[in-house]
Amino acid sequence: MQIYKVPYNFRHEEKIFGGYLSLRQGIYLILAIFSSGIIFIPNLGTVLKVMLSGGLIIIWCLCAFLKIEEINADKYVVNVLKYIIRDKVFIYRR
Repeated sequence: MQIYKVPYNFRHEEKIFGGYLSLRQGIYLILAIFSSGIIFIPNLGTVLKVMLSGGLIIIWCLCAFLKIEEINADKYVVNVLKYIIRDKVFIYRR
């Protein structure tokens, strides 16, 4: 029986929402909409409400749409955090 290697390409995402947004992008946009709910918290100042909700909306939208060197921004941030947290081996030479 012959065995054929099948190449896998997972670089693209299937567009689910209207043919324009993938599931990942849809989830980030839903999070952006829900983060605008900070405006309705009664005990915060108006400036703080605007800064928090605006900052979170910008972060979620960047995670949904920004690509850095062909890598989505959310995956890029996760890779940077993994690099910062991992154990490092330091070799000292004199």
